[in-house]
Amino acid sequence: MTEMTLLTDQQENWVQSTLDSMSIEECAGQLLCPMMPHFSTEDWLRLLDEIPLGTLFIRRMPLDEMRSMLTTLQDHVRVPLLVAGDLEHGAIAIADKSTSFPWPMAMAAANDENLMRSCGQATAIEGRHAGLNWTFSPVIDLNLNFNNPITNIRSMGDDPDRITRLALALIEGLQQNGMLATAKHFPGDGVDDRDHHLVTSLNTLPMDQWWELYGKVWRAVIEAGVGCVMPGHIGLPDYQGYRDHPDDAPPATLDPKLLQELLREELGFDGLIVSDASPMNGLATRLPPERRVVESIKSGIDIYLFPNTVEDYRHIVEAAHSGDLPEARLRDAARRVLEAKAWLKLDEAFFGPEPTIEQTEAFQVASTQMAEQSITVIKQGDDFPVTLPAGARVLTVTIGQVNPAFGIVDLEEFDAALTQRGFTVTHMLNPTNDDLRSAAKEHDAVFVNVYTLPYGTPGTIRTVVGHFNNWGWRSIFAEHEHVYFTAFGSPYLLYETPHAPNLLATFGGAPEQQQAAVRVWLGEVQPQGSLPVRLPMTRVQRFELG
Repeated sequence: MTEMTLLTDQQENWVQSTLDSMSIEECAGQLLCPMMPHFSTEDWLRLLDEIPLGTLFIRRMPLDEMRSMLTTLQDHVRVPLLVAGDLEHGAIAIADKSTSFPWPMAMAAANDENLMRSCGQATAIEGRHAGLNWTFSPVIDLNLNFNNPITNIRSMGDDPDRITRLALALIEGLQQNGMLATAKHFPGDGVDDRDHHLVTSLNTLPMDQWWELYGKVWRAVIEAGVGCVMPGHIGLPDYQGYRDHPDDAPPATLDPKLLQELLREELGFDGLIVSDASPMNGLATRLPPERRVVESIKSGIDIYLFPNTVEDYRHIVEAAHSGDLPEARLRDAARRVLEAKAWLKLDEAFFGPEPTIEQTEAFQVASTQMAEQSITVIKQGDDFPVTLPAGARVLTVTIGQVNPAFGIVDLEEFDAALTQRGFTVTHMLNPTNDDLRSAAKEHDAVFVNVYTLPYGTPGTIRTVVGHFNNWGWRSIFAEHEHVYFTAFGSPYLLYETPHAPNLLATFGGAPEQQQAAVRVWLGEVQPQGSLPVRLPMTRVQRFELG
């Protein structure tokens, strides 16, 4: 593993000389990472003239446009920029023309450390060529609560040993190829069933069990040299002293006990700490706007994510000049930002080389192989694999909240793969009960593709669609002999449809996953996935009243 803390003497000298030359105002700018999704290059330049920003979060755009914009911005600043993206399943999340990898839970189902290294390598090489140098990945949360609306397929499952193995391989692939990795969300999401976009959520494990599960993973990635940690707006009440009234526990993003005692001292992390997005209610409900950024930095946050940029910059500067925010703490945070930039060698070269044709082909092979290896049979029906007559009429039904803003689009590649095999395909998106029943009668087979993802519906990971008269897909198998269910997202579908005759899980809807699902259904490849989570069991239980 390439440790971020191992700087050369020349890099240390650059950090120190740069820090010594910076005013309070310049240090304050290093601590903010805004996201301005509608900003043009000219908009960014105007903001940089007003505030000496040190980092920014980039929106997805065509590769040539991104490189042009970032070249202009880098040429405009005195200290090179950290440029971040949520690259949880490859640089494709931000950088056009990059390789699309499956979601993290699919990576875990494939359970292949070599493929994880390849994913990290591809993300780093393609990302650096685009101008990205910092990824908010990997997610190392444990999905212990199947109703958690945030982790789910963004997590690598609920087994700390598997998560540790795969996360270390991914971090190695990222950081050995010049991409700063970020482990998230400290102290660990996946226990609560609440959404920290909406409320401060909690990791309610007692500390002995936290150390066995979450602590095991966190210690491993820190010892391996991960460069950055992202705390979530998540409390750990047993550690914080709120065992008897856990909802009063502050989020990690506001708690020096979690950031400085547990993370820095007990776990020994000495890298960069970036907050989760500051507009989220897990933080925003706890303090008035003018106090959030200052208290976060005082608590141990080095970079404040998605600020109200102009106002929060002013709050930091005023607090530093008044002594409310000690200048030593301000400069300590700025130093860590500069150390990350030195480790990335941004003072030497900002863009990475263009991937070779051979690299691009190898990355795509790794993605396709990972997608195929991840397909998991959760419930095998009597007619698996599926045998369809030549030219069969096939109905595909997507059930889910399509949300293009989050990259959640309809499952067109599934249909295309069937069409390529000579079948006549009809597609429906969230049909009414009557429309579905009528259409099913006209087709030889029905594929029900349930697309339930984090961010589909805020606050829940349950399968919710836009109108009430849309539950017939759950029982269509009782009216048609050849119905096949695929979970293109949350793998817990049988909890909601326990009598479905069959179920494949892909753990995501990337194009490669859609194509792989068709190959598995039709028997062209054998399912190889290993389920990375335990499925919920319904039990007779007693409720305590009073």
